[in-house]
Amino acid sequence: MRKLLLAIAVFFFMVGTSLADLRTFELVGTVSNPNHAAVVKSVESALSGGFKVLGSYNPGKISDLTVVIVEYKQYFNAVDNVGRYAFYAVPLRVGIQKKGNVNNVMFVNPVYLVDAFAKGKTKLEKVAKKTKKALEKALSKVRGIKVENKPFGYSTTPDEIGNWQMMGQSIYTIYEVGHKYGSVDVALKALNASLLKGTNGWKKVYEIKFKDAAVVGLSNAKYENEAFQIGGDNHLCAFPIELVVYDNGKIKALPEMYRMSIYFMDAGMSAFAAHMSMPSEIDSSLKGLLK
Repeated sequence: MRKLLLAIAVFFFMVGTSLADLRTFELVGTVSNPNHAAVVKSVESALSGGFKVLGSYNPGKISDLTVVIVEYKQYFNAVDNVGRYAFYAVPLRVGIQKKGNVNNVMFVNPVYLVDAFAKGKTKLEKVAKKTKKALEKALSKVRGIKVENKPFGYSTTPDEIGNWQMMGQSIYTIYEVGHKYGSVDVALKALNASLLKGTNGWKKVYEIKFKDAAVVGLSNAKYENEAFQIGGDNHLCAFPIELVVYDNGKIKALPEMYRMSIYFMDAGMSAFAAHMSMPSEIDSSLKGLLK
């Protein structure tokens, strides 16, 4: 355990020394309204112009937290053209967090995700920047919002995040949740059957189909609540967790230690150390979905 904590400490020191120009999330603004459901409805309405709402849910089953998953056709097409690891950059998650009588409206930064999962893919990076601006523009029209457009989360650079590893895990150590089913449709059928049963507490939030792939967002309140203990519920746009189906129906997931580093790195070493068992528990739970 001492060696493990030392490795984390060295990692945090190294990643903390570089100049930063990327942040994980952006706070678009605040809405003074005690009615959380009304603010969520206003957010979805504001997004209905250029975006398509694919689903929404309350991470951790917390009624004052809502994540809305949206589609932006230009961005999705650009991700599909790159394929492979870029599919982990697909989720465009908009969060509404109620604190007292104020609702914070935020989103996960697509530029941050693209640089994490598709570094050097110039066309996709350009589309991600346009998508970020489109999100800002759409959400600035939420009724009663006080616009801030304030980045927050972990500070990093495109080169740093594109080469990240956490405890030896990265995008290159993704693992299979399901076997090779022969096609995306057959794999999805098996996965959906397991999720309908609520296997290991997992529920489906959304499903996105591409030409030869699919991305499925999964929720598990137990792990979401524990993650909020690490970094706070202002990280709600880190969820749901995604599975990617491609390569003739293989169902794959990011190692959770690496995924947590992507979304919660700003929480600090001590917060991670207090919940060292969680990532491996999530990995084991996901691997048990299709046994």
